[in-house]
Amino acid sequence: MQVSEFWVQVMEKLNCSQDIYEPVPELIQDTCEFFGFGCGFVYVADYTGVFHLRENYLLYEYDHLREKLEIPTELGEALLHELAEAKAVIFSADTPKNALEETLSEIFNARSMILIPINDAGGQLIALVGLVDRRGVSRQEVLDLEGAYAVLCALANHVKLQLYQKRVDNTENALRSILDHMGIDIYVNDFETHEILYVNESMAAPYGGADKLLGRKCWEALYEGKSSECDFCPQKHMVDENGEPTKVYSWDYQRPFDGEWFRVFSAAFNWEDGRLAHVVSSVDITENKRNELIIRQMADYDTLTGLPNRRRLLSDLEHIIDRRLQDKGEGFLLFFDLDGFKEVNDKLGHRAGDELLERIGDMLQENRLTAGKSYRHGGDEFIVLCHEETLTHLQYVLGSIMANFNYPWQLADGEVVCKCSIGVAHYPYDGETPGDLLHNADKAMYAAKRAGKGLIRFYNQGRNSNPKTYLESLSEME
Repeated sequence: MQVSEFWVQVMEKLNCSQDIYEPVPELIQDTCEFFGFGCGFVYVADYTGVFHLRENYLLYEYDHLREKLEIPTELGEALLHELAEAKAVIFSADTPKNALEETLSEIFNARSMILIPINDAGGQLIALVGLVDRRGVSRQEVLDLEGAYAVLCALANHVKLQLYQKRVDNTENALRSILDHMGIDIYVNDFETHEILYVNESMAAPYGGADKLLGRKCWEALYEGKSSECDFCPQKHMVDENGEPTKVYSWDYQRPFDGEWFRVFSAAFNWEDGRLAHVVSSVDITENKRNELIIRQMADYDTLTGLPNRRRLLSDLEHIIDRRLQDKGEGFLLFFDLDGFKEVNDKLGHRAGDELLERIGDMLQENRLTAGKSYRHGGDEFIVLCHEETLTHLQYVLGSIMANFNYPWQLADGEVVCKCSIGVAHYPYDGETPGDLLHNADKAMYAAKRAGKGLIRFYNQGRNSNPKTYLESLSEME
């Protein structure tokens, strides 16, 4: 077979192989046998600079190749630089050698060699492809050596493609691993069709795996029963008027099937094929939300009774007054204080006093007329906001509260009889600020205490209200 025919054979194997890694071992063997070299090899450097034998063929049993080469150490800085700059190193048994060739001859125990260095894009030496013989090569004519060099060049280019492909694969695997293990859920969908193009493991797991999501429209895959684009889809926030990506948009979302909370980050970008895509990443903030709820509970709720506290009362009352002023509505603030609470503490102790306050808190939360409207103002003082009730309905609320104090309270340490006095402020007539309403309701409550305790009194300035109506309702309730 002529060199030209062998060359055609080599190129056919390289071009026809569907697996980029498949033809190299066979072509190393074919080349060694055709040109009479004792062995052929491919060494590839790792990240530390050590070269590892990846592929090799030995024509003769007594030949051998080292599994690892410390090329940078064995060559030294100057020769290493010279090798990296060279297109090839070629010498035969009967030709004089320069310093680089002498050193390589010793490293590979070679009398004849064709060696092609492979560099990465930054000029770093990353691989060596070569043919070596420890005897005199049988085919050392110029045409034969040129043919062997040409074949080795083609093989080296193929190895270089392998290394680049391997680096791409490793980079892809590393990025995929990072995306799968960074504690953030990520998916990408087509900006126009909303079909999911990519999803990482943590995002796919709750939905049964990536196969359940890829290729489906995001609203169909993520939300049960959805048949169209979500109203809250943030895409309009991520592009400008020309449809170009702008900035990251963030929002909080609660997953419907398990109630978990996520901080979501959305951005537009160009996908690998050039189309505009929407990347959605989310961080589980369920624990943060729970902590926020605990902090809010601590800030807004009384720890003993579980009722909203004075801080929450003032905030809610501010909103209610604003709303009532806008719609010209009215409302009532009930301020009640326990009669004889000090005697309970003195007779049975503070534990019993706390238990009584808890029982009253439970009563207010369980009573449908006062549930969601009651607050602990402090000590043994409680507030009920009746911001949507008429005067007639208010009578039922007041009567319901008073009725609970008509019977003894059964506590763990004994039975106690405890009444309450209630003061009522009517807004906006008795005040247009939370402070004024509380102050006037408090004055009405003390008026009830002075009148004999266990009573109800209205604070009434007579502005835009009918005192007679109050007095009539008062007598009915008492």
